[in-house]
Amino acid sequence: MKKKTQTNIDLLRNQKRLNVQEQNILTRNSIYNIAFYWRKNNIPLPLIQIFEENNIDRNTSIFIEYEQDYPGTSADWGKVLTSGGKFFEFDMDLNSERSELIQLNVFTDITDQYDISDHKKGIGKSFGFIALEVLNELNSEENEA
Repeated sequence: MKKKTQTNIDLLRNQKRLNVQEQNILTRNSIYNIAFYWRKNNIPLPLIQIFEENNIDRNTSIFIEYEQDYPGTSADWGKVLTSGGKFFEFDMDLNSERSELIQLNVFTDITDQYDISDHKKGIGKSFGFIALEVLNELNSEENEA
């Protein structure tokens, strides 16, 4: 991300009142940062195996949320968006090395919980629509590299 763009994001974060477009910019930035981070960093082998078992290509999917060892939750939980436009939620307990699955608590298709709209009164682009834009952008970048 260009330095000027990051400066603009930082300024938006510090504003108290944001218009719809500014809110969409911050939402997109948040989704992009999470997705980009997990594209470049390793995820635990048990999660890779769960994705494979469910025909999810982790190289063309993005995490829109992913937490590890967040207080009061399971070891790993989050949400992933597949290249096919499906949203999945997962929640699992792993061993301390994150090398073995202790228990898979949830792995559910939650696509119906997301509105996919490029213009919704009062919010502009929906979260689901922005997530799909980020997915397509990251996949395009990967194909160009």
